[in-house]
Amino acid sequence: MPLRIPLFMKKRGQRRTGVRWLGPLGEAVLFAALLLLGTYGIAMLMVGAIAPPLPWLVGIIPASLLLYGGLGLVELMWHSNTSTELRSAVARKAADLEQRIAANESLHALPAIPPISRVVDSPGVRLAYRLPIDTSPKWMLLGMTLICVCWNLLVGMFVYQVIDLHVSGHANWLLTWLMVPFVLAGFWTLLVLARAIWITTGIGATRLEVSHHPLHAGETFRLLVSQAGRINMRWIKVVIVCQERATYAQGTDTRTEISRVYRELLYRRRKFDIKPSEPFAVETEAVIPTAAMHSFVSPHNSVDWLLIVTGKAARWAIFERKFPIYVYPTNTVSEPGKLASNSTMPTNV
Repeated sequence: MPLRIPLFMKKRGQRRTGVRWLGPLGEAVLFAALLLLGTYGIAMLMVGAIAPPLPWLVGIIPASLLLYGGLGLVELMWHSNTSTELRSAVARKAADLEQRIAANESLHALPAIPPISRVVDSPGVRLAYRLPIDTSPKWMLLGMTLICVCWNLLVGMFVYQVIDLHVSGHANWLLTWLMVPFVLAGFWTLLVLARAIWITTGIGATRLEVSHHPLHAGETFRLLVSQAGRINMRWIKVVIVCQERATYAQGTDTRTEISRVYRELLYRRRKFDIKPSEPFAVETEAVIPTAAMHSFVSPHNSVDWLLIVTGKAARWAIFERKFPIYVYPTNTVSEPGKLASNSTMPTNV
């Protein structure tokens, strides 16, 4: 019977179908190919076969391939020669250290309570504090722009050298074919950047402000919602959400489950226009439930409170922007070491 190697496999309990060594072999071939391509590119620059205007700048491309391929091979060898228990222990120590560095303020006063330093450092226009967005589209757009410009600039220098070699009669067909995937990747970065700019400039920025922070169970606070842009809104709504996040190991996999345990609609409006000179703004009140669980963070579990703005504009997809808020235990201002231990979550889901 001929040997058949399946291209796909799946996990069945603690067993996996298919050939175990096929995946690591494919990764090893990919990383080795990148390592060889990077070495070849650096060698071509060093012997003068390619003379770009800024060789130190153009050398970033083969150097990055060399670095990525080398690190990939080292990581693959690490995974192949170490046990699952050792890798899990190293990852757990790194996660604990990262959490301690990020929550250095709360370790002394409020253990397992996230600090509010990243929330209260930005004053609002009409209310006390402006909430930071969970993932800022401006920073994402700036990062994508830098990647797109740097990548296409370097690829353009290589393409210029390849065309010059063809014109002078010293065509290097190996280098020409090697440039094809880099050029295609450059076009892909341009398309992704254009789509991101179109979405960001079309929808506009969302801003949330609160009257005070941190919040406490049973407390009422003022909330300002502002939406900019030039759009015809079909609807917009603001909800307050509490969700529990749990990270656990299942066999050799690490899984993260998120359960939304509380949700309440704070504001909703339908069919209105937003002009660039006059952003939409509304101020409303919200109440943290009396029996609410406070914000909590640990290496494997967390309780997160969020204000979520969701909207639908004409000719646009539904957008959703999340703003983290922090609910502290009662009486933590006067007695920071005392935590509420008998609080329970409401069932308004």
